[in-house]
Amino acid sequence: MTAQTTSFRPHHTAFTVADLEASKAFYGYFGFRLVAEWAKADKSLAISHLQQDSGYVLELFHYAANADAERPVFTVGNNLPEVGVKHLGFVVPDLAATREEIIAAGIGEVTEIARGRTLVDYFFVIDPDGMYVEVVNDSRELDPSSPLLLSDRAK
Repeated sequence: MTAQTTSFRPHHTAFTVADLEASKAFYGYFGFRLVAEWAKADKSLAISHLQQDSGYVLELFHYAANADAERPVFTVGNNLPEVGVKHLGFVVPDLAATREEIIAAGIGEVTEIARGRTLVDYFFVIDPDGMYVEVVNDSRELDPSSPLLLSDRAK
């Protein structure tokens, strides 16, 4: 394998949403602000770019034909056994306080705090389209030269 000369950093994630205004309000809670929007003249499609202060962009596609679509039914983490993108995750310094703030804000259904198999503490909040958004506190001290290798095998 040849040496990589290009560095990559996250730029955006794209979702298709049923209610663009509800989704803009929901993700606004997570610090995303509208920075660009395009709409087809007949209003059949709108694309909104919401950006956090870090520069990370959430791209929302809204097809008018989906406005009356039933909200999909997902399980925690968005059906993890099925192949495909599952959820968006945000890291916070105080998981319990953030969970209480989100509950008080009433932006969506919230799960209990749990510890994942990879030793990350988390909870989920469900967006207007039923997608789970993960909020984590990751206190692991990870090092690529010595990966943390975990298993469910008994010792």
